[in-house]
Amino acid sequence: MNKRYETIDHTADKGIRAYGHDLKELFENAAYGMFSLMADVEKCTPTVTRVIDVVAPDLESLLKTWLAELLYQFEVDEILFVKYDIKTITDMHVIGTVSGIPFNSDIDWLGSAVKAVTHHDLYVHQVDGKWEAQVILDV
Repeated sequence: MNKRYETIDHTADKGIRAYGHDLKELFENAAYGMFSLMADVEKCTPTVTRVIDVVAPDLESLLKTWLAELLYQFEVDEILFVKYDIKTITDMHVIGTVSGIPFNSDIDWLGSAVKAVTHHDLYVHQVDGKWEAQVILDV
């Protein structure tokens, strides 16, 4: 599996479908997909690191909470996260280290910012032994 994520058509919002060999890779690729909608993350060299530790009652809520926390820190601390490393993950808890760059004129912004991560059409499941998730993002 080489594809990290793909964008999906959705009325008035943006969506991504992320892929991974395991939950760790799935959550990393979902974060990558979300931030790739806003900026060219491949051109950025991270200089700031944060530890993200979130809990939720199930996998779908955990993915939403993970992405929402990244988005919150993106907005409040003005950091574009470009590298994602899940250290620990279970069905209800994820701890990861994310790295990024403070907002500056060197960021190649691609479009409107993501405002929120929604529950609409959200899923996380296995397909043929690999993981897949779909997330609709309010823009």
